[in-house]
Amino acid sequence: RIKCRSGLNRVACPSSQPPLGMSSSLRNSATAESCTSKLVAPRPLMSLVACLGSAEELHHSWCCFLPQQLQQPELLAAAAAAVPKLVPDRLTTGMSTCSTRSTSSVSDERPEMTWDEGPSVIGQVWELSKDPLGCYRVQEALESATSEEKRRALAQELHTHVLEAMVCPHGNHVLQKCINTMQPESLQFIIDELTHQEGLVVQAAMHRYGCRIVHHLLRACPLPQVSRIAESLLEVASSLACHRHGAFVLRCMLESGTEEQKYQLVRCIERNATSIGSSVVGARIIGAALTHAAPKDTVWIARAVAHDPQILLSLAKTKEGHRSALLVLQTLPAGEQERASAGLAQHLDKLRASKFGRIFVEQLCIVRGQEQRPAHSLTSTDMHVQEKQDL
Repeated sequence: RIKCRSGLNRVACPSSQPPLGMSSSLRNSATAESCTSKLVAPRPLMSLVACLGSAEELHHSWCCFLPQQLQQPELLAAAAAAVPKLVPDRLTTGMSTCSTRSTSSVSDERPEMTWDEGPSVIGQVWELSKDPLGCYRVQEALESATSEEKRRALAQELHTHVLEAMVCPHGNHVLQKCINTMQPESLQFIIDELTHQEGLVVQAAMHRYGCRIVHHLLRACPLPQVSRIAESLLEVASSLACHRHGAFVLRCMLESGTEEQKYQLVRCIERNATSIGSSVVGARIIGAALTHAAPKDTVWIARAVAHDPQILLSLAKTKEGHRSALLVLQTLPAGEQERASAGLAQHLDKLRASKFGRIFVEQLCIVRGQEQRPAHSLTSTDMHVQEKQDL
């Protein structure tokens, strides 16, 4: 018996070693009988067939990757019988073709299959979208469709199932493929189902898979089309900024939102700088706001963060926050920057005790040193002296 990770039942394959405990005569007869019995597919072949799944993802040369002794039509037929509905008859023909190839032909050019060769997914889009293998078939159908009308016909079967697909570990990928391949006007059904009830947008933004859908919609659709989604997110921006998945969506708004939306996010971060700065994921929101907001608005965020030295210190010691802390100091006017640096100098030992705190101090010394003289003139000794002077 051959062990494998697949969930299929084990299939015994002929072996030169008969079971233990038999007499020598019985072992000899069992060996002869096993050699003359009909071929049974070894388990690795069955597992490979099960993993590869539908024929649409295969072409006739896939069997070239199998050991030479497995490249036999009889073995494939036995595997097909043990794994029904996974291997069509035409793969048996492909196996017989490949059995005549040598191992050196693996690198030969292999013909690509077209979607037209496989069965249609029309009529079963939603059912396939919930399946780990079926969702790939639907995505391939959407990507290979030759017109927008054909994609709409496939997406039509997802109507009334958007919320279920959004939180499905497989269905969410089908929705993402719809958003990335279809025109914005064809995606209105997703927006309508997401906004028809109050609170659904926020729930989706805080979901592990739903946040991806909201993120792709904000990027792919025109701003007026997703204005209701943006408004719902801005209402609870302070909570989303401290949430692992919600912060991911807010960063997208800071990158591609309107100036008004960015301004509202900046004011929200300014008012809640203490809670957001103390959050692990909130540090990235502060960095994104300082990077993408208008220059005149970023100063307000930097001042709000630097107002509390403990918040700036906590940012400088974390993986996500040490870059944001550096941006805060760079954004502040010269006088305020000196005061903030002086506040950090009182906690230099704490910064050096942290891995990212040391990185923060080193980067700050480089930045401040470049402002005073060329960076190439800084030696390791100069860096150490400059570190003390700057802080």
